[in-house]
Amino acid sequence: MIPSAETGANSDALPLVLLVGTLCDERLFAPLVERLGDQPVVYGEMSGAQSASEQAARILLGAPERFALAGFSLGGIVALEIIAQAPERVVGLALIDTTPRPDLPANADSRRVAVGKARENGMDDYILDAWDKLVSPANREDQGLKATVLDMARSAGPDVLASQAEIAINRADSRKRLAAISVPTLIAAGQEEAVCPLEAHQDLADGIAGSRYVTIPAAGHFSPLENPAALAPHMLEWLGRVQGTSQSHKTGPGKLGQGASMSESDTSKSKGTPAQRKDNPEQVLQVERRDFVDLVPTDRPRSQSLSGFDEIYTDIVDYIVRCTHKIWDERDVGLIYTHYTHNSVVYGTLGTIYDRETVVRDTIQRLVTLPERRGMATHVIWKGNDVDGFYTSHMVTGTGRHTQYGHYGAPTGRVFNTRTIADCLIFENKIYREWLVGDNMAIIKQLGLDPHAFAEKLAKAQFDKGLVALDIGENRRLLGQYPPEAEADLELASNDIERETLVWMHEVFNKRMFGKIKDVYASNVQYHGPMLRELYGVAAVTHQYLGLLGSIPDASFMPQHICSVPCEEGGTKVAVRWVMEGHHLGYGMLQELGDPTGKRVQVMGMTHYHYKNGKIVDEWNVYDELSLLMQIKLAQLGDFKPEREDAPEH
Repeated sequence: MIPSAETGANSDALPLVLLVGTLCDERLFAPLVERLGDQPVVYGEMSGAQSASEQAARILLGAPERFALAGFSLGGIVALEIIAQAPERVVGLALIDTTPRPDLPANADSRRVAVGKARENGMDDYILDAWDKLVSPANREDQGLKATVLDMARSAGPDVLASQAEIAINRADSRKRLAAISVPTLIAAGQEEAVCPLEAHQDLADGIAGSRYVTIPAAGHFSPLENPAALAPHMLEWLGRVQGTSQSHKTGPGKLGQGASMSESDTSKSKGTPAQRKDNPEQVLQVERRDFVDLVPTDRPRSQSLSGFDEIYTDIVDYIVRCTHKIWDERDVGLIYTHYTHNSVVYGTLGTIYDRETVVRDTIQRLVTLPERRGMATHVIWKGNDVDGFYTSHMVTGTGRHTQYGHYGAPTGRVFNTRTIADCLIFENKIYREWLVGDNMAIIKQLGLDPHAFAEKLAKAQFDKGLVALDIGENRRLLGQYPPEAEADLELASNDIERETLVWMHEVFNKRMFGKIKDVYASNVQYHGPMLRELYGVAAVTHQYLGLLGSIPDASFMPQHICSVPCEEGGTKVAVRWVMEGHHLGYGMLQELGDPTGKRVQVMGMTHYHYKNGKIVDEWNVYDELSLLMQIKLAQLGDFKPEREDAPEH
């Protein structure tokens, strides 16, 4: 028998039903439950049946009318059966180190033989024989972890193992049913998972629209025990989304699956899943297909845990879209004081701002110059939670007219369009670090200004402050006579699509394998580039990158951050912030730079990719050619050496 977890203090919260894996009990989830605060939790019975569908039906007999559901390993397999049998009762699904795939026919005999050996030799051998496969290499020598897993297995015994083996053997192929799941779904797997392959988790992510897939570092199959601190923030974020979809529920401690009744006070039983009910938005909104008024609603309940954020915000996308609009379009510049920390740093392509008051002044100056500017959210790609903080990559398409005197000079009356991406680190309603890349050259050209004169003015302002870009020699893309690093550094990535992105970018930009582009881009790809270039096809993308590296042929490509979100349009969107560093040694797309000057330049860029069916179908690429021109002008000012006053006459 599995003892019940203690119900948390929050009696109004939706109950969370937890399903453990083979030979596990509540100790599997204990370190995780401790981090979930006052979340009420009950455990489902995970033995006694002869198939996953039968076990699911037993659990549903005693389950609340509606509940959140999380399953680990075998528990995840049963969880998929539960939501297939009673989708109207499950309002959120978390699948941890599990698989939607059926058991291989050949496994039946080996599973039953293993049960016989466990009866004969004891449970320790069953665990120890598989230990190296069960946990991450980093945790194999963790004696406390090993003792916990062994003790759970001894407590369960061979009879439970025999029942659980039959549940695993007699399970359905859930992959064909995934598309029907429409509740907030979290998919989590240890990065070193060797029991339920990561490919199976990708099956889940691909099959469940809007699901969020994360991998847990320093963890294998037992991620809830190996690294609960890394898993907990994702569970809290998921529970925040789930609670935003549901009415309050009350429950007491209990165990499900043996006919133990669990009542709840909610008597409103709407037909259909939460996603089908208009009063239950169940997840973070996405920008692409929604009108502005839908992105900043006045009557939407909070759908994501946002502890410390202003009450008006319902999720992190609402936050970044709404506060940007209020500051820039509604002219509530003073909101910067409540939305930026006093020591916030804004890294821009034309300079860096180191404090909040300067952010206020800079915003006012930009509004003075372009009072008719409007910035429309194009997409928001994000990661994080309110415990560790959020990261957002927010693309804005700007449009307006130059009607006032300001840093662009006398008004020209001309209209303009431009793209900007802002990457922000956010904690408790405040941005504390921001990277800002705007296509300033596009504005200069559309206003009819001279890029060289404008870049010289910017460079002179920096030069008068004593700033001169110094050449630092090799950028270490090549170390002496060695070729570029053979493998990409993947430490920034948190899932497979992010790792794959970093790999091909390293191949193209550092190893110069431009033929790789045809393997990762769809044949009908659309490229949305600097200077508002709208191009189509693999050849166009290849030419753009050949041209960029043609101007800076020794450039080193360094990714700085990567994150991804599933896309409502299908597939996944990935945001990459990157830096390229090298010298102006050649000709290419950067025509305004003119003949090669040999000057060192640094490009900070941001790119959003849309993947569908494993290929990139859209790319939005933003870097600032004006910044590069300004860097060259600044370096040339540093070359100038005025004559000394005491120099002899010629």
